[in-house]
Amino acid sequence: MQIVRDYDEEPQDTTVCNRFGEVRSLLVEGGPREMIRPGRLLDLNADGYLSVCRPLAGEILVFQDGKHAAARGAQLVCYDSSRPYKVIMPERFRAVILMLPRRLLGLTAKDTEMLTANVWDGSHGLGALMSDLLVGLEQHGEHVDTGIDLLGGSVAGLAAALFTERLRSLTEEASVGRSTLMLSIQAFIRERLADPDLCPMTVAQQHNVSLRYLQKICHERNTSPARWIRDERLARCRSELADPRFDHLSIAAIGERSGFYGASHFSRLFGDRYGVTPREFRKKRGALSD
Repeated sequence: MQIVRDYDEEPQDTTVCNRFGEVRSLLVEGGPREMIRPGRLLDLNADGYLSVCRPLAGEILVFQDGKHAAARGAQLVCYDSSRPYKVIMPERFRAVILMLPRRLLGLTAKDTEMLTANVWDGSHGLGALMSDLLVGLEQHGEHVDTGIDLLGGSVAGLAAALFTERLRSLTEEASVGRSTLMLSIQAFIRERLADPDLCPMTVAQQHNVSLRYLQKICHERNTSPARWIRDERLARCRSELADPRFDHLSIAAIGERSGFYGASHFSRLFGDRYGVTPREFRKKRGALSD
C-alpha cells in the first residue's frame, strides 16, 4: 500500500515521467498496488490535479466521491487529487497517467465530482483521441524535446474538450433520470392520496433516494415534497367537487378520499389554495349548471 502525501507525488514503480509545460505524463508498471490519499493529508490551499488513467495492461480500479469504476484496455478513468481517493491495481499492470492541473482546464471541484470514478469509452470520438494520445505519450513522449509548453497546452485543450463533452452528456443523463424519477413519484403519490401515512420520507424510501435529494428535485420545480403531496390531494378534491357524480358524498367524505381527515382542516387548506371553501366551490358549480 502507498499513502500519497503530495499532490504531485508520483506513484511508486514509475519508470518514465515526461513534463509538457504544466502537464505531466507518467508511465507506471508493476503491481499489484494500492494508492490511497486520505482526507487528513489534503491541503485545501493547493492546486488540484485531475489525473486521467489509461491501462495498457491489467486493470485500474478508482474509488472516489462515493463511486467506483474499473477500466481496462482503451478505457479511461480519472480521479481528482484535491479529494480523498483510492486507486487499486489488483494484478500486474502497465498504465499511462496524465496529470493535468485543474486550473488549466477551467474546472471546479464541483465539476470534477461528475467526472471522477466513471469509465469512459476510448474507442471513438474524443475519448479515442485521448486514449490514443496517452499510448503515443508512452511510446514517444521521452523523445519530444521542442515545443514542450505548446504541446502541454494542446494536451490540456484536448482534455478540456473531452471533459466538457462528458459533463454535457452526464448532465443530460441526469436530467433524463430526474424526469423519469419525477414521473414515477407522481404516479406513486397519486395512487396513495387516501393513505394518511403518505409523507415525503415514505416517497423517498420507496424510490431509493434520500429525503434531501427528493427535496432538491422538488426545489427545481419550485415546490417541496410536502407541498407536492398536499397540492395533489387538493387537486383531486377539487376535481371530485366539480364532478356531479360525487354529489352524493359529503364534503368531509371528499376530503377523506384524498387523505384529509378533519373537515375543518380540509376546508382551510382548500380555501388557502383556491380562494373559496369546498362548500362554496361546489355551490358555485351547481349554480352555473342550473
